[in-house]
Amino acid sequence: MRVVFASQAREEILEATAYYRDRSRQVAEKFGIDIAGAIDLLQQFPGAGSPISRNARRLLLRNFPYQFIYRVEREDIRVYAVAHLKRRPRYWKERLR
Repeated sequence: MRVVFASQAREEILEATAYYRDRSRQVAEKFGIDIAGAIDLLQQFPGAGSPISRNARRLLLRNFPYQFIYRVEREDIRVYAVAHLKRRPRYWKERLR
């Protein structure tokens, strides 16, 4: 299966990476590694995340306070949000409609 990011989710990754890069290049690199690890995990185990609704799941990143909000859709795993755990809770809910 392939992992496909919605445009908003891609933008959220870019924003978080820029935030971390402004503070430390090494932290930004670790964030990228964490994102890549989550993608690898989803490709191997699409059901790895916890259910949050009938069709959607969330996968927490290992080392950063972010989560992937995603659905398994036929041959793809579609990530709708890469959301910070403590900012604007559930803002991404509308994206799942």
